[in-house]
Amino acid sequence: MKEVQEILSLAIRQPAMSDHLQLAEADSVAVPDCLDYTLQRYVYERPLPVEDVAMVVYEPAKRGKAAAIELRYCVAGSKYCKNPQCTDQVCAEKKRSGACNEKLPSVEMIVVRFQPAFIQSLQKGSTSSTLFELQSRKPFVKTITPCTKSKAVLEQMVHHNYEGALKNIFLQSKALELLLFSSDQFIQNDTEERYGCRFLTQMDDRMKIENARSILLEQLDAPITIRDLARRVAMNECYLKKGFKAMYGTTIYDYFQKERMEKAKGLLYEKGLSVSEVAIMMGYSCISHFSTAFKKHTGLKPCELLLR
Repeated sequence: MKEVQEILSLAIRQPAMSDHLQLAEADSVAVPDCLDYTLQRYVYERPLPVEDVAMVVYEPAKRGKAAAIELRYCVAGSKYCKNPQCTDQVCAEKKRSGACNEKLPSVEMIVVRFQPAFIQSLQKGSTSSTLFELQSRKPFVKTITPCTKSKAVLEQMVHHNYEGALKNIFLQSKALELLLFSSDQFIQNDTEERYGCRFLTQMDDRMKIENARSILLEQLDAPITIRDLARRVAMNECYLKKGFKAMYGTTIYDYFQKERMEKAKGLLYEKGLSVSEVAIMMGYSCISHFSTAFKKHTGLKPCELLLR
């Protein structure tokens, strides 16, 4: 799901680190005529530098439909035990300690998508301030840092005991709080402070950069120049380089090389292919060049990995 990868690339700025995440829990709720709510909780064993981040995604009104708003959040969550049968109380009794020491840190992804008709109902009778600049005719995305009040609301949405109709009422009330707090932050936080690229507020430009990333991943065995990549996605080279680094936290070349060597590592270690076979498959005509690149990325020569 590209939405998940996009916000993860902002929350975890190191490329490929999100590969260590394991989905531990998922929940989805549709509140009729109001909103759709989804929760995905990921756990991880390796230390990860997780930065709380939020995205406001706006789709303008078109073909008789009202404008739609989606709020996406990625925040460092609570710690959860690796044993699904374990609770703090059980661990404390079993190990005579104050807390469970088998817990794993987590990352929580929360998405709230408001139905267009619901947003339209909020706008009725309003003649002054607008919500998220809804007069815009183009779709856009803006990133903000979740405020303390928003994070408190998110915590409540994740941890509650409501079911059925009461759950719908509870989620709707909390979603409106998020909408209010995010709207307050929207004007105060300039996207350039976050991205350094104002053009990335436009969905079309972001999609071009996402497309460039997909092209890189599809042809890890065939290096492509930035000029050719820019032509394929119909984007200025400078914008492509600047936008790619803003969205994925690294340069196009470094991202390509890292993913390329990760694939090579899998072919060597998991598939058991020879060094020469993998070098050719990765587009290297010289095995020594491949070995040098591999060691730079992994700290090991390809032959040393095979001996492990």
